Amino acid sequence: MERKINKNIIIAIIIVAILVFGLVIGWVFFQKEKVPSGEGIIIEEEEETIEETLERLTPKEAEPLTEEERKELEELLEQLTPDEPRPMTEKEKKEQEELLKQLTL
Repeated sequence: MERKINKNIIIAIIIVAILVFGLVIGWVFFQKEKVPSGEGIIIEEEEETIEETLERLTPKEAEPLTEEERKELEELLEQLTPDEPRPMTEKEKKEQEELLKQLTL
């Protein structure tokens, strides 16, 4: 028993597929033709060379620190720097030795 497919159904499916395909292609072309309002458009007069950009972004000279800022930085450095180094544990010593062996091979 073979199923008979109605020719009208096949024709209708083909027509619907062609319409959907046409709509997709039309939408793509429509989206491609849209131009954003001034975004991405470079006018030659406004174009800036790399040197000019670097010059504009680089400060002319470093501003010297005030006495208060220098004291704050020194205090921060003292907090971050330990007075005495912490002794290594046996596990850390072994790991360091193994790492040295691997690096010196």
